[in-house]
Amino acid sequence: MKKILIARPLPKDVTEALKGCEVTVREETAPLSGEEMRAALRDYDGVMPTLGDAFSAEVFADVPEPRCKILANFGVGYNHIDAAAARAAGVEVTNTPGAVTDATADVAMTLMLMSARRAAEGERLVRSGAWAGSGRPSRGAATMGLKCRSAISTAVRKTSIFPPPVSKA
Repeated sequence: MKKILIARPLPKDVTEALKGCEVTVREETAPLSGEEMRAALRDYDGVMPTLGDAFSAEVFADVPEPRCKILANFGVGYNHIDAAAARAAGVEVTNTPGAVTDATADVAMTLMLMSARRAAEGERLVRSGAWAGSGRPSRGAATMGLKCRSAISTAVRKTSIFPPPVSKA
C-alpha cells in the first residue's frame, strides 16, 4: 500500500480520492520544517506539499535515495520546489494549473472595487463607531484597466459586468 503525506489539512474529498493508500494528513498549517521535508522524502511514496514547503536542493541532497517518487503540489506555482534537484533525485513534481484562476480573479476584482470605493476605510469607520453616514467621497471617476493578458485577467474580464480594458502595452 502506498504511503501519502498531505502537508496541510485539505478538503475531505481530497483525502477520499486517495482511498486504497495509507494517508497521513498533517494537521499543522505552518510550512513543513527542513527535517519534516527530509522525513517525507525518506518515508513516503508521495507528498502533497503546498506553498511554503521549500523543497530545496539542500533537502534533496540530504536524502540521496528518496522513497518519495512524486511531489504533487497542491497549488498552481511550484517555485518553492527545486524542480531540477527533484528531477535529479528521481522525484516527479506536479501542480494544479488553473485551479485557482477564478478565485484569484474574484480577489482582484474585490481589491479593485475596494480601492475605488474606499471600502476598507469605511469598514474601519463602521467598526469603530465613527461612521457618520454616507457622504464619504469615493476615489472619483477613474479608468480601471488590466496590464496583461493572463488567464487571471481574462477571468476578471469574464466575470465583470463592465470589463476593464486591457492595455496593449
